[in-house]
Amino acid sequence: MKKVFSVLLAIVMVCSCMVMASAENDAEIKSYKNVIFMIGDGMGYFHWDLAKQERDIDLFVETAPLKGYSQTRSYDNEVTDSAAGATALACARRTMNGALGVNPHDLYNLFSHPVSLTEVAIENGMKTGIVTSDSTAGATPSGFSVHVNARGESAQISNQQVNSDIDLIWGAACKDVNVEKAESNGFTVVTTEEEMNALEAGSRSFGQFSGTTWRIDAPEGDNSPRLSEMTAKAIELLNCDEDGFFLMIEGAHIDKNSHSQKAAEAAEAMEEFDNAIEAAVRFAEEDGETLVLVTADHETGAIVYDIDHQFKFTSGSHSATNVPIVVFDGDSNFIEDGETIKNTDIPERVAEALDFGDAFPRQADGMVTAFFRNIFDKLFSFIKGEK
Repeated sequence: MKKVFSVLLAIVMVCSCMVMASAENDAEIKSYKNVIFMIGDGMGYFHWDLAKQERDIDLFVETAPLKGYSQTRSYDNEVTDSAAGATALACARRTMNGALGVNPHDLYNLFSHPVSLTEVAIENGMKTGIVTSDSTAGATPSGFSVHVNARGESAQISNQQVNSDIDLIWGAACKDVNVEKAESNGFTVVTTEEEMNALEAGSRSFGQFSGTTWRIDAPEGDNSPRLSEMTAKAIELLNCDEDGFFLMIEGAHIDKNSHSQKAAEAAEAMEEFDNAIEAAVRFAEEDGETLVLVTADHETGAIVYDIDHQFKFTSGSHSATNVPIVVFDGDSNFIEDGETIKNTDIPERVAEALDFGDAFPRQADGMVTAFFRNIFDKLFSFIKGEK
């Protein structure tokens, strides 16, 4: 019996040493003042090849020194939708498909919700921005700005956004945005490229543009900016504070055009998103204190390389394919080249890069502990008369 115990003790000690050695060998993520978090909705690696095939171009994103893979499931399904995908990327928490910024067992936010990177950035005094080619109430921008049970609740989403402390929210116009409420909360509502360019650093703005900002060239009569122009201007406006900024940029129409299996349009959307990536990286290269990372919430279209040596869609739906995670600083230690990580790992690493410490403490709680602690939090707030 003593022999067995000695052997078991030796195994435990060896395993402990291996774990400690592994932890010691894990390099710390480099610290940054700013983060530009770019999401190609529906973008898989084969979307890059499709764009090059359709448009006969090289892509700037491929010049990144670090490229890996993100696993993109939701809490209840191996294939995530954009709402749960955005929640994982914003809150380090997998939730039910269709839900935004809420826990899977508390969809109606009765007790608590996970915090988002945007909220943690605000708490740390940073400027924050959300830019998308989708509606401002779209799933991805909503995942970084609200907490609601269903992505279709655009009125509730828009109400939370216009009442938020986010400095900049830009996208396609949403009918549920209350302009009067937005302005009363300090937002300047802009609807054209000219109005956007007239904004000054430090101002707060709510962009309600056309739905064509994803195209390379504006259609005739369209006075909205391109996604790449929105990116450059948003950086200019947010880069005005010593505490830095957090900016999320979404190229939504890679996904939208992949659902309808429109190769030419999906390729165009990929190229304009790539232009936005280049605009962000050029700033980061000059600034020297900004991390630019690119990923996707999921892949759409199940693109394959067929026997005719062409990249083509095989589905009009999302797939479980791992998606890119790309980092534009080879010294960042954000990922190892070729590494595969979970989608929820990404915001945790962003938080580390921004020196936020334990940014997502509630996610570490057991479900029962969190449940009772959240009841206490609600009761305590009620007693104090807090909303």
